[in-house]
Amino acid sequence: MPTIEDLLIQPGGLADRLRSLREAAGLSGKELAAALNWAASKVSRLEHGKQAPSLADLGAWAAACGAPAAADELSELLSEVRDVHRDWHRRMRAGVAPVQRSYNDLVAQSATVAHFETVYVPGLLQTAAYARRIIGEMVDLHGLAVDDVDAAVAARLERQRHLYDTSKRFTFLLAEPVLHWRLCPPDVTRLQLDRLASAVDLPHVRFGILPFSALLPITPQNSFQLYDSTAVVETITSELVCSEDESAAYGRALDHLWRFAVEGPDALALIAAARR
Repeated sequence: MPTIEDLLIQPGGLADRLRSLREAAGLSGKELAAALNWAASKVSRLEHGKQAPSLADLGAWAAACGAPAAADELSELLSEVRDVHRDWHRRMRAGVAPVQRSYNDLVAQSATVAHFETVYVPGLLQTAAYARRIIGEMVDLHGLAVDDVDAAVAARLERQRHLYDTSKRFTFLLAEPVLHWRLCPPDVTRLQLDRLASAVDLPHVRFGILPFSALLPITPQNSFQLYDSTAVVETITSELVCSEDESAAYGRALDHLWRFAVEGPDALALIAAARR
């Protein structure tokens, strides 16, 4: 199943079109970046599918290349990428294991990974039994005729090896209800809570819980993930890969929420209370 990068760089896709507009205008990457007051690395990332542009980015690019009318075409190409990448049923109908492997690739390519969760335990911290329950729910919900749930669970667990890669940094912030939702039988839930407790002291991992008692500065409306500077939001039906500006907003929200989190012994106490 294609990743967002695959879709951006496919022949005739958005990255190709951006590059062709720049070249037709006779501009180098550095010259275009200077005209837009961007870092040169941003032009490179957009042309190589390493970053999803915002609509404002596309309009500015087209104007700087002397082709403002191309902005609508660029916007349509971006919509096509997002529509294909978001739809869970479309992504999973050939199997759920490839979707899990695409997330493995995303984690492998990222130096920093952050999760804020309001319902589920993050996949990077799930036990096999918990992962099977969550993946099975997606299969049932979307009426999928697939036979690779075992392979999908294995792929999700394989992702966890990155937790021990000292070149990466992970942050996990869970709303306290995540500890209390009874999504699995009691024995599975207890083992999952034990797994969370073991994550509290992992090196290069920051683990926190947003307690019921916290007076929050913002409403934690939904779960989201940050892979370096790109935010990903999962819903029941789709996956949203956010633009640079949208991702920055999620990053700010996460920073605010962390101010009210508990960590270390206090987080362990909440896990222990939920386990009883």
